[in-house]
Amino acid sequence: MQTPEPRTRPVRRWLLEVCAAVGAGLISLAFAILALRISPADLAERWQVSSSDAVLHYMLFTNATQNFSYATNPGLGFPTGFDAFFLAQVDLSSAVVMSLLALVIHNGILLANVFTLLTFVTAAFTGYFFFRALRVRPWVAILFASLFSLAPYHFIRVSYGHAFISNYWAIPVIGILVLMAAGPSTDPFSAWAARATSTRGRVVRRIAPAIILAALVATTSSYYFVFGLIVVAGVWLIGVVSALISRQRVRGLGWQSIPLAALGVFVAVSLFLTSRDFGARYLSYSNGRLIAESELDAGKLITLLLPWTGSGVPKLIAATNKYLANTGAIPTTEEPGSSIIASVGIIALFAVLVVFAASSTKLIGQTWLGRLVADARTRVLASAMLWAFLFYIVTGLGIAVALIIGPQIRTWGRLSIVLILFGLGFMALLLDRVPKRFGARIIVAAALIVLAFFDQIAGVSARVPIGATADTEMKDFVAATDAALPDGCGVAQLPIEGFPDQGPIGNLADYDQALPYLYTTPGHLRFIFGSIYGTYGWDVWKNAVDDPAAFASAVESTGVCAIEVDLDGYSANVDGWKPFVEAATGEANPTPAVTSSSGKLLLFVLPSSSH
Repeated sequence: MQTPEPRTRPVRRWLLEVCAAVGAGLISLAFAILALRISPADLAERWQVSSSDAVLHYMLFTNATQNFSYATNPGLGFPTGFDAFFLAQVDLSSAVVMSLLALVIHNGILLANVFTLLTFVTAAFTGYFFFRALRVRPWVAILFASLFSLAPYHFIRVSYGHAFISNYWAIPVIGILVLMAAGPSTDPFSAWAARATSTRGRVVRRIAPAIILAALVATTSSYYFVFGLIVVAGVWLIGVVSALISRQRVRGLGWQSIPLAALGVFVAVSLFLTSRDFGARYLSYSNGRLIAESELDAGKLITLLLPWTGSGVPKLIAATNKYLANTGAIPTTEEPGSSIIASVGIIALFAVLVVFAASSTKLIGQTWLGRLVADARTRVLASAMLWAFLFYIVTGLGIAVALIIGPQIRTWGRLSIVLILFGLGFMALLLDRVPKRFGARIIVAAALIVLAFFDQIAGVSARVPIGATADTEMKDFVAATDAALPDGCGVAQLPIEGFPDQGPIGNLADYDQALPYLYTTPGHLRFIFGSIYGTYGWDVWKNAVDDPAAFASAVESTGVCAIEVDLDGYSANVDGWKPFVEAATGEANPTPAVTSSSGKLLLFVLPSSSH
C-alpha cells in the first residue's frame, strides 16, 4: 500500500500564503515605479500632479512627522492649532502607519511619496487573499492581485494626489466579507470551522474572522467602510430573500449575518467617534455638502466599460476619446479607472445575470463554462456587482442615501474599485477553469499579462506625469523668513484661505497656502492656514477675509508677528492686499522684509515683533 503524503502543516502553509501575498505586493510596487517612471531623486521632491489636493496631502504627511495626526499641531491653524481628526481625511489605519513610518522618515514630502507607493503593496497583499478566498490557484491569485493593485483607478488616485483613497487595501477584505455573508458554499472559513474538534472551537472559528476583518475595514477611509457596509448588506439581503423563497432553513442564516452585524457595529462606532466635537468645533465642514453632489459625482456605465484615458491600446482608446470629445454629460464625475480585463469581467457578470434569468440551471451546468456560470462564487460576484452598481450609477441609489441619511458620502463613482474587484474575480475564476491541455491556461495567462501591460502600464507616465519639483523658490523664501522672525512667530497669510475646499483664489490654487509650512522647521514658524471650517479656530479669522479692519484686529488679538502675502491670490486686483497690510502695520506703503525670487511672495514684519 502506498503511504499518503503528509499534509502541509498549517503554519507552514500560511507562511507560504503570506510570502505569496508579499510577492504580489513587490511585483505591483516594481511595475508602479516603472509605470510612473519614478527615480530615487523624485521620492524626496513634491509631485505636481493634476489636482491641488496633492498639496493638502503633503501638508497632512508633514503634520504626521511632527505629531500624531489626531493631536493638535501648533504649526498650523494659528493661534489654536490644527487637528487632522476634524478634517475627516486621515483614516485611523493610515494615521497609525504614517506615525510608524515617521519614526524613520522625518521629511513629510518623502513620507507622502513612500506611503503612496506602499499602497500598491498593500492593495496587492490583501487582494491576494481575496482571490485565494475564491479558491483559485496561488499563481492565479498573484497575477490578479497585481492586476487589481495596478488598476488604472490606482494611478488616477495618484494623479489626483489622493494618498488615502489610493490606500484601498480594505476593498479585497470587503470582498472576503461578501463571500462570508453569502453563505457556507462561498465562505472561505467554513471548512476551517468545520474541522474544529469542539463546539466552542467551531463557534470561535465562525465568529472570529468576521469580527477581525470587519474591525480592520472600519479603520479605513469612510468611503470604503460605507461602501463595504452597503455591499455586504446587499448580499446578505439577497441571501435572506433567496432562503425564504426556496424555503431553506432560516436558522442557518444566523452565521451569515455575523459579517454584516460585526461590520455594522464597527462602522457605527467609527461614525459616532468621527462625529464628536470634543470641544473644538461646533459644525462639521462636510455638513455643507449638497444632495446634488451625490449625483454629480456618481459614476457612468459607459466610462466604466471603456478603456481609461491612459490606456496604451490604440484602437480601443480611440473609442474613449471619441466619447469624451462628443459628450458633456456630467463632466464632474471622476474617471472610474477600470482596466480592459476588469471591464470584460463586469460585462460577463451582467451576462451571467441575464443567463440565469432566461435559462434553466440544469441546462446551464452541462459544459465547463456553464458550470463556471452556475458556480456559487460566480453567482455571488454577479449579485454583489449588481447591487454595488445600483449605488455607483448616476441617479442610482446613492441619491437615496443622500436624501434619507445625508450627502456626506458624495463621490459614489469611487464604487468603481469594488466593481473592478468583482470583475477581476470572475476573470480569475475563468482563467482558473481554462483547461491546461496544450498549455492553454498558460497561453491565456500570458495574453492577459501582455494586454494588461499595454492597458495598465505603458501609458501611465503620459497620463499621470508626477512633475517632481524641488520648490527652490519656496524653500529660499521660507529660510529667509525664518531668519527674519523669532521662533514661534505667528504668520498671517494673505489672502486668507478657508479650509478645506476653499477653491482657487485668483491664480492661487486651493491649498497653496500650505506650501510654506512644508519647508518650515518645527517650532520656528506658525501659520494661520489650517483653521478648519466649523472650528473655533476658524472663527478667529472668518470675519477678516474681506475686512482690513477685522484683519488688523485679529492680527493684534492673536499676537501675529508677520504677514505673508502671495500675490497669485490677487491676480484680479493686484493691490488688493495693501489695505490689509497697511491696517495691520499702521504704515502707508510698507516695505517687505523678504521677497521671493520671482517677487510673488512678500513678508512684512510687524513693528511689535523682534528677533
